[in-house]
Amino acid sequence: MKNSLLIVLLSLFTACMSFSDRSMRPVRDAIAEQMPDIRLEKEFAVSVGSGIFNFLDIITVDEANISEMDSVQVAVYNVLPGDGSIDFNSVDFEQTLLAKDDSLHWETIVRVRDSEEQVWVLVGMNLNENTLDAVAVFSLDKDQLVLINVDGDLDEMLEFALEPASSRRHGKHAG
Repeated sequence: MKNSLLIVLLSLFTACMSFSDRSMRPVRDAIAEQMPDIRLEKEFAVSVGSGIFNFLDIITVDEANISEMDSVQVAVYNVLPGDGSIDFNSVDFEQTLLAKDDSLHWETIVRVRDSEEQVWVLVGMNLNENTLDAVAVFSLDKDQLVLINVDGDLDEMLEFALEPASSRRHGKHAG
């Protein structure tokens, strides 16, 4: 019985997880097209599907409410410069993300430029349904670009995350 359960769990996790950067390749390719002087070589990638989030939601007894997430993709690329320095300020990340999902309207909500690292956080909104459906993060240091994408019903997750603060604001105390 234990072996059967282990096989079912392993099947669930492996069916919902991939170590390919396939889902992020359109983004990588769009960046490379805008910056032909660099090469992006995959160092690591993982893609996690909703089955794992549903399972984790069950075992945490809905404390995290992560079942609304459809997928999380992370890809790390080594940035190999051609001639000159690496400057991603000319990259149109909104346009770049359209290569991954053109059904969403992408907006940059955070941009941080530090001497050691540059970070962009973008949200993907479904304007027809007035929903927040994705968040993407681009982080560039000296020689690595990290891409993170989260898809799902992020409106529901934000409501869940902000519920304790809302309860305290209206005089109700969680406990």
